[in-house]
Amino acid sequence: MTDAPYPRSADGARGALVPVVVPVAGADAELVAVGERYWALAGFHPELGTAVWCEKTAQIDTCGWGRQVHAVAAAGVRALVEGVACATCGEPLSLTSRSAFQQLLDGQEQACVECSEFLQAAVKLVLSPARREKRERQRAAESAQRVVSEARSRWYQQQSEAVAAAYPAELPSGERELPVCGIREMLGALALLRYAPASDRIRSVGSWPVPLHPDPDDIADVLAALVRASLIAVHPSTPAHAMVWAPASFEVAVHEAGGDLDDLPPPRLTHGFCPTLAHYFAPVGLDGHLATALTPADMTADGQSEVVAVAHELLTAEGLRYFAHRLEQVRLPPVPDHHVARLRAAMGKAAEYRPLGEIYNLVWRATRAAAEAAQKNPQATRVNLSTHALNQFEGHVQRALDEPDWEIRPFQEVLGFGLAAMTRTLFSDVLDMPPLETGLAEVAERLPGARRRTPAQGVHPAPAQAGAGEDPLAQLLVRLSTTGSWHPEEVLDALERIKQAQSDGDWFDGRIVAREAGRLLALHRRLAPAVGSRNAVLAVLGATDMLLHPISVGAEQTASGRWIAAELCAVLVPDISPFEPL
Repeated sequence: MTDAPYPRSADGARGALVPVVVPVAGADAELVAVGERYWALAGFHPELGTAVWCEKTAQIDTCGWGRQVHAVAAAGVRALVEGVACATCGEPLSLTSRSAFQQLLDGQEQACVECSEFLQAAVKLVLSPARREKRERQRAAESAQRVVSEARSRWYQQQSEAVAAAYPAELPSGERELPVCGIREMLGALALLRYAPASDRIRSVGSWPVPLHPDPDDIADVLAALVRASLIAVHPSTPAHAMVWAPASFEVAVHEAGGDLDDLPPPRLTHGFCPTLAHYFAPVGLDGHLATALTPADMTADGQSEVVAVAHELLTAEGLRYFAHRLEQVRLPPVPDHHVARLRAAMGKAAEYRPLGEIYNLVWRATRAAAEAAQKNPQATRVNLSTHALNQFEGHVQRALDEPDWEIRPFQEVLGFGLAAMTRTLFSDVLDMPPLETGLAEVAERLPGARRRTPAQGVHPAPAQAGAGEDPLAQLLVRLSTTGSWHPEEVLDALERIKQAQSDGDWFDGRIVAREAGRLLALHRRLAPAVGSRNAVLAVLGATDMLLHPISVGAEQTASGRWIAAELCAVLVPDISPFEPL
């Protein structure tokens, strides 16, 4: 009960009407308690003279006996007014409700509980066996739910303890050496540090106002690569739902235990996690190490080549991001999935020869044309209009390539649509070049002379023809290792094209080839931080010989790896082919 806001007074006529609460013989203790709370009078308002109760009706818990609080109270107690008789039967008055008491105070005659047919019916419903059984079932269900809730809370607590134990918040010394990793990883880590909303821990990267990477699908890959490279570490405050568990969830654990909550298997980390949901921290001084390592003048030739490749990746992704943004602005759906490869290829060409500001202009022209077509043809299918925007963009890109002197007014940064953190970090902090006005060719030209290339730690180049024998693939690898006329990004682009084109095509075995190309790309991502991008490409090319899944090419049968290797060789050395034609 609450403290009475007004002093209770027994003086005068109103004080004489204060009811006396008497329990009903044989009533359940819960009903009596509800009745006592219902009729607990705090006093009378000093000015209005109305009754003031200790609790509002809505605050009284009926413990499942019913929703009509006055009926539940009548089933447990009688509120008798001494000296006042029932207007119907003449017996001492027992109040039916608080409203009846107020009416009595106002001078109106009242009937007792026994003379109120509606209240008697409500009391019978409260005391009915069916209501009792329903209440007992409800209480049993609530009790079982509490047991499950307590078990779930214990299981979640075990998850939090497992995360804290597996990922302690140990900050390495700022004097430690920078781990061996690629330019892309170092750039991602530097952007992560400089654009994190808080410095104590990095969290919710997937929902940052400024995206880490212009392609939302690549943010998770970048974060995972940074963890693998030991540039950042998972923070112990990472929520449990960001980790992959065995059993996968509390419900799965209950199923495995056969419903026995006392024999639940404890949650075990599988060391898999959702990168965009996890929390991270970085060693003290990492920002300075990364800034020094990303100084272009101190990079090797391979490092500067990676800078150009990363710049191309980011410019392409920024263009694709703006294309999607513009389609949304003109209320058109995204480009259909089977045309995404075309859009990526066109954007990649544009990013290779034109700066981002000019690409924005071409995208704007193409999407504006689609929007105008939508206004002229309101019955046209919206998806077809998005494809029309793609067709227009491809035409603009082709003209931009065919006419290098074509002047395209570069756009400035779009208000409310800033560049991604990695893009801004690369151009503004590492290269010191304006990101919207600098083309890929200018990036390559303005890079200072690279220092002499040194082999990665523990990696020693083999003799020129060692082990080549008559194996044409081995001979090709030796030739590629001794010439600088090829670029690693050409192989990666070719693998990406194979992965996209074959997965969307009609060739039955194309899905097999696309899956194998994806595996080779994953192999490059793992090797590049340790041995450099060029050596990783050589390893990828050599690994094609181990992909032996049979596929049909026309009337011929061959291995999937052999087909992929032939496609890659056509890109690397178009003047020779170490394989028989397929």
